[in-house]
Amino acid sequence: MKIKFIVTVTLLLVFNALQAQPPMRGGAGMGQSGRFYGKIVDEASGKGLDAATVTLVSAVFDRATRTRKDSIVGGFLTNANGDFSIENVPFMGDYSLQVSAIGFKGYKEKVSFLTPEMQQKLMAAFAEMGKQQQGKDAKPAPNPMEIIRNAVGGDMSKMAALADKDLGNIKMKADAKMLDNVTVTGSRPAMTLQVDRRVFNVDKTLSASGSTAIDIMRQIPSVNVDIDGNVKVRNATPVLFVDGRPTTLTLEQIPADDIQSVELITNPSAKFDASGGNAAILNVLLKKNKKPGYNGTIRAGIDSRLAPNFGGDIAFRQGKINAFANASFNARKTYSWSDINTYYYPSGNTPGSIIDQDIKNISTGYFGFGRAGFDFLADNRNTFTFSGSYVRGQFNTDETNRMRYDTFYNPIKKETGIRETDADRFFRNAGVSVAYKHLFAKPGQELTADVNWNDASSGGESNFNNQMFNADLSPKDRPLIQKTTSDGGSNFLVAQTDFANPIKKDLKLEAGLRGQVRTFITDNLNYIYDYNLGDYVLRESISANYEFTDRVYAAYTTITGKAGKLGYNAGLRAESSNYDGELKSADSSFSVDFPLSLFPSAFLSYAVNDNSDVQFNYSRRVQRPNFFQLIPFIDYTDPLNLSVGNADLSPEFTNSFEANYTRRFNNNHNILISGYYKYTTNLLTRYQYKGLNPVTGDSAIYNTWVNANSSTSYGIEFTSTNKLSKRFDMITNANFYNASINSENLEQDLNNSQFSFFVKATMTYKMGKNNDWTWQLNGDYQSKTVLPVGGSGGFGRGPFGGNQAAGSNGFVNPNYGIDLSVKKDIIKAKNAPGYRGSLTLSVNDVLRTRIYDASTSSDFFVQSLQRRRDPQIFRLQFQYRFGKMDTSLFRRKNMKGEMEGMREGMQGM
Repeated sequence: MKIKFIVTVTLLLVFNALQAQPPMRGGAGMGQSGRFYGKIVDEASGKGLDAATVTLVSAVFDRATRTRKDSIVGGFLTNANGDFSIENVPFMGDYSLQVSAIGFKGYKEKVSFLTPEMQQKLMAAFAEMGKQQQGKDAKPAPNPMEIIRNAVGGDMSKMAALADKDLGNIKMKADAKMLDNVTVTGSRPAMTLQVDRRVFNVDKTLSASGSTAIDIMRQIPSVNVDIDGNVKVRNATPVLFVDGRPTTLTLEQIPADDIQSVELITNPSAKFDASGGNAAILNVLLKKNKKPGYNGTIRAGIDSRLAPNFGGDIAFRQGKINAFANASFNARKTYSWSDINTYYYPSGNTPGSIIDQDIKNISTGYFGFGRAGFDFLADNRNTFTFSGSYVRGQFNTDETNRMRYDTFYNPIKKETGIRETDADRFFRNAGVSVAYKHLFAKPGQELTADVNWNDASSGGESNFNNQMFNADLSPKDRPLIQKTTSDGGSNFLVAQTDFANPIKKDLKLEAGLRGQVRTFITDNLNYIYDYNLGDYVLRESISANYEFTDRVYAAYTTITGKAGKLGYNAGLRAESSNYDGELKSADSSFSVDFPLSLFPSAFLSYAVNDNSDVQFNYSRRVQRPNFFQLIPFIDYTDPLNLSVGNADLSPEFTNSFEANYTRRFNNNHNILISGYYKYTTNLLTRYQYKGLNPVTGDSAIYNTWVNANSSTSYGIEFTSTNKLSKRFDMITNANFYNASINSENLEQDLNNSQFSFFVKATMTYKMGKNNDWTWQLNGDYQSKTVLPVGGSGGFGRGPFGGNQAAGSNGFVNPNYGIDLSVKKDIIKAKNAPGYRGSLTLSVNDVLRTRIYDASTSSDFFVQSLQRRRDPQIFRLQFQYRFGKMDTSLFRRKNMKGEMEGMREGMQGM
């Protein structure tokens, strides 16, 4: 026992002696440290992998457990070309190099600065040293440096060369497991396919830098975004989640640079909220550091309208704390132009009439976004997470609406007028999230719980000046002057808990509870200027004070398993809901209770072989009317096209079926083929009818929401990723579908059906010796299609959005567009390969072809709308990255403690 202890102490003395030596040539001191470096590459293409995690691990003795445990010695996040360099590594020792990258199998290799032959000589010398300490004739211990000199053949210059070791190219193999992540493209893939969702990595989207989440959505396959930011997936409006939970934020309130990835769930299982009807879920995942060390970015930019943006984020992990914070500021200046033409058919004694509107809109403003939080790792099995966000913005809108129209009430009046609008608005959104996660001793068994609270408010004042003109364009009477003030808000509280329990190796049971309460309040006051009084007079008949609350309570259970190549997931969700509203200005109210509803789901997947998989799934979902659809308040912003909610709406229910086939070809070419069918009853859709504007006394079209009989949507979708060369990548998406709406409950023979297709492509090309130039071209084409079922319902559009014509009896005509971006990596990193900074120049709608062109018709009118917004906007963006996976911040270097631990370990043998 004593001999072992002496040998151990001698080893430590050798280590300390080495540490005391002066640095050697080449920058690596034998006594100080050495360096491992190399390159991580894709085995199939030979291309370097960006952002692969390289970790160097060494086994050390743990005094508490009296066992040897892995300890991180150093780490590195590879640069864009795959290079890595781990410095300040103790020269003596055996290490394990571990590499991980998204979409690739893990890699592990034993590494050392000494060759195997040198290690054998060194170990033989130490063994001989131990023998010399035994017996009465024990000899003095030799000089440790002499032992090492002899082990390397007496040439100490070899030690200096060995201290700077090149590990060469480390080849990573693609991971193609169906029930985990199926890689659909190369290194740090732009898209990966999971069993129930597609994941898109945002860092591949150049044109969105310095913009908002809307521009991110423009680049994602399957997602269609119109010029006003209205988002559609397979011609239906998706539900927006942030970090896995519903949110009151809009896409224009989320900065693109704060997004890590976006998940598209085309057919959500019973585990998810059943709300959303026939639509998908878009889950926006915000950036959050999970690696030891610190990192962050600083960014700034400006567009061709001189609107600046700037921001930054920082994250660090130390000990039991993993913290993050980010903030950004975006100024906006938006131009839009609209032409609306309406023709009323003759009816009885009323001749046909025409209304023409030429509208120009300029919106200027800003919004700021801030977010911070931290994870507290109480111990190995309990983690608490706290986070908060705050968004604030305001904007001003100047709009001119030139009108030429004939009224359709006798006697016919031919009118010409200009309506000028000056509006100042603001919005605010604050949110807090608290989460808890407990890991049981049984692998895979866990309990999570979280509470999310969100409070939003908005308001402002709008002033309208309506001037009518005579035939000679001279002013007709004095202008009609209106003023509208509004103040509203919402409160959103969600509590949820989930439990997962692996019953056995290939069988897992999950269950959860969820409660949601949402409250909306709005107070809209309309005033007319009285020239006799010289002041504004409140018009109570067209004002509204409205409050709305809905509640949803749910429970679910799912079971997931695998039998050979077959994977399955079956689930059932139960939800009950009720909502009530009160129109305080009219002293009226309503309340609706919905009984318990069941929402089943089923998923099957089969791995045909290592390169192909098939999947089938089914789900039932519901879409409940939202606040904007229910509020019975008339919006007079456009006096000829009024909007009003419908408090008598009922929920719609959808049954969705989907089949997917995935095929991979040599890790360079992949294709995903999806077929889908959706049937919806009580469809929530827009509807238009004619009426009288109570303010002006003239004719107008009312846009409202109704329940149509049903809708059917089916189609086939192709998504492919192709690595055409080491420098050229391409992602292509094509969706061929038929959408139809049956509205015969509203009007006889009111049916709307159209075969359509949507195509989108993203091409990325790298140039330069170090691939430091990146070009990206994005294009999309939408053929003629029925107006999207369900409408936006307020989704996706922020304060800079515009109105979308819609109805169960309308079409959107073909439109297409191209975006172009180029990025140059700059500011080479010191003492490491790669770059720290980048400059990105982007331009949207290069050909000025993105025009929203829609038409609606009924038995009494036909209306067409053409709208253009913000074509050819150039944006220049700078970004600087900093950070280091610095394990020295978190490791104790108490050599005395380590020596005592080793001594205790030896004595326990």
